[in-house]
Amino acid sequence: MTKLRLLRIGVPLAIRFPLFFYGLAWVGGLVAWALKPRMRGRVVRNLLPLFDGDMRKARRGSLKVFQNVARYYVDIATLPRRDIATFERDHMEIVNAERLELLREAQPIILLSAHTGNPELAVQVLTFRGRPFTALVEELRPPALGRYFLALRSSAGGTFYEADLGGVRAILGTLREGGVIALIGDRDLQNTGACVRMCGRGVKLPRGPFDLARRTDALILPVFCSRKGIDDMIVRVEEPMRVAKSEDAERDVEEATRQWACILERHLRREPDQWAVTEDFWKVHACATS
Repeated sequence: MTKLRLLRIGVPLAIRFPLFFYGLAWVGGLVAWALKPRMRGRVVRNLLPLFDGDMRKARRGSLKVFQNVARYYVDIATLPRRDIATFERDHMEIVNAERLELLREAQPIILLSAHTGNPELAVQVLTFRGRPFTALVEELRPPALGRYFLALRSSAGGTFYEADLGGVRAILGTLREGGVIALIGDRDLQNTGACVRMCGRGVKLPRGPFDLARRTDALILPVFCSRKGIDDMIVRVEEPMRVAKSEDAERDVEEATRQWACILERHLRREPDQWAVTEDFWKVHACATS
């Protein structure tokens, strides 16, 4: 409960003094990088394949990952004070913005992203164009901490659910009603993913987004976020994906997952140090591909 108590104290202060807390996050990330060698080692191992085995670049990039993780907490803490209506104009550059016109159409859409930059904030800003969204996020413990984070995340728009049975039902209902949902597609938290090749390695990626898309005829719109400066960001919108509906559902989902893996790898290689994953990704999600 220590983290929850610190958040309850820190959030009101961060709302009042955001620049100070972003500076504190920069320092805190540096300190954590220096004092947590095991976590630093995991992040370095995550980045090595993206830097083609260059240890020097991976170590330097790992520091930025630590600092971006710390900044993420400030992002969440300051959400209640943000003016989402003006954030895109003042803090965001969008690449391929014309593809966002799809959000104006009456159809089910899955905004699919990864742990780069702050995808939650990016989706909240993008959907301010008129389509509310429902998002699924990782379940946190203890439950009180999870509820507190859900309240902060939902304070700027959208409805957030933890990835439990109730959350899955909520996003499925949103899609069946022709709505927009947001998912993260780079960590197989349920251990039910499809085995694909990425960076020359076999790795499991979540199959859920593609199974949902196939079942509901939803369009998948890949969106990637990169952090620039204090709280500025660049958002890249990829071409939409449509999951095939043949007689072989398993093959359709696996093929869509492979397509997503190619898109994901391309973006991670562009800016490896934006990938804020601190578990030993290539080990935890390893699998054997044929």
